[in-house]
Amino acid sequence: MNKIALMKNGCCILVMVLTLASCGDKKNKEETTAKADSIPKPTTKNQILGVARIEPEDGIMSLTAGTSGRVLSVMIDDNQAVKKGQVLLDVEVVLENAQLRQAQSKVGTQQATIAANQATLEALKITQNNARDNYERNLELYKGNAQTQQALNDSKATFDKLTKDIQTAEANIRQAQAKVEEIKADINYFRAVVEKKRVGALMGGKVLKVLVKTGDYVNNDTKIADFAPDGALFAKTEVDELYAERVQLGQKAFILSQTSGDTLATGTVTYAADYLKQKSLFKDQSTEQEDRRVRDVSIRLESGKMPLIGSRVDCIIVL
Repeated sequence: MNKIALMKNGCCILVMVLTLASCGDKKNKEETTAKADSIPKPTTKNQILGVARIEPEDGIMSLTAGTSGRVLSVMIDDNQAVKKGQVLLDVEVVLENAQLRQAQSKVGTQQATIAANQATLEALKITQNNARDNYERNLELYKGNAQTQQALNDSKATFDKLTKDIQTAEANIRQAQAKVEEIKADINYFRAVVEKKRVGALMGGKVLKVLVKTGDYVNNDTKIADFAPDGALFAKTEVDELYAERVQLGQKAFILSQTSGDTLATGTVTYAADYLKQKSLFKDQSTEQEDRRVRDVSIRLESGKMPLIGSRVDCIIVL
């Protein structure tokens, strides 16, 4: 009898162990299933779930060359932070440098011409003073019948001619000075063109992806890099029209990883569009037709581990 009882007890224990093991496996499967779900199920009805994309406030920008020429060197790399004015590309400027040097040489030539005209003017003024003295002396002599009319007229003609020569010399100097200013304007222009050939950052931020390489030919509209300007990051989502009116500025939001379901960051709703539009964010297919309307919503990330720019995340807006 004792042996039979012991066998019965052993069987019971074995059944219990198998039952517990089965429950454990079931529990592990349930936990695995729950963990694979990227968005935790809301505990209340006061939440809105959505899919968002992480971007700067004004979105990811495309930097353009803003000039034309062959790229001599690329001064930036992927994932590089840059400051405003920092050089991004060096572009070939052979022609522009030649034009700049030519304009600079013209300034020297023109200034030499001005100097020669001024020397001529000074000499004419001295000669004119002598001619004036000679004319005035002949005029006094003529009044005293000590000089002929012809001599008086000749001295007057000489003085008048010198006066006109001085006026012409002064006009030439003014014209040459104006020409110098024109050449200086050309120099400033060519300098600006040469400087523009060194493509610089218009604002601080991060270069996400460089799109050109040394040897490429670029023009004004050539995209050279994807760029994220400095500033806060935003989770941009679309809320279905069924819940759109429930979204308000200032509401708290949680940003979660789509792979692990972990909370990456928290944020606040800072923008909610005043209109509904056709769904466009994260369509399964580019040709997909949607009758539903959605409201654009932006959530400013405040703290936590910032997601990668351009990544897709899940978000929970607490109403």
